[in-house]
Amino acid sequence: MSKVIGITIFILVGVAGIRFAAYYQEVNRQVEQQENRFEDPVPVVVIEPGMPPTLEPLLEAAKGKGATELKKWLDQYRGYVKEPRLSEIELDYVVMVGRTDPPEARRVFAEVRRRNDESSPLAERISRLAKTYQ
Repeated sequence: MSKVIGITIFILVGVAGIRFAAYYQEVNRQVEQQENRFEDPVPVVVIEPGMPPTLEPLLEAAKGKGATELKKWLDQYRGYVKEPRLSEIELDYVVMVGRTDPPEARRVFAEVRRRNDESSPLAERISRLAKTYQ
């Protein structure tokens, strides 16, 4: 009988040891992750210069509602947005309104094109859109 008790205790101690080792490895892994969290590369969000970051959610909401809302946004916040960001937003408007009001799209496109020369970061996009909105 004492041999059975001894074997049982031996097995229980072994199982407890194995569980403790697994627990220790998991805690150790979590601690290492916590310590290394600042060493992981952090994704960088590039915010276009020329517009206060507080206007970005309002801009995205207006774009989501269509050309009319984007035009209202442009009328309201144009004074707070600098080039080339303003031209970029207006080109988005041109593409959106071009489906329903081509003369308006051509008018706005002409304004954007006049303000941006070949050295503009938007020159390539303007060139691509020129075929449609000239």
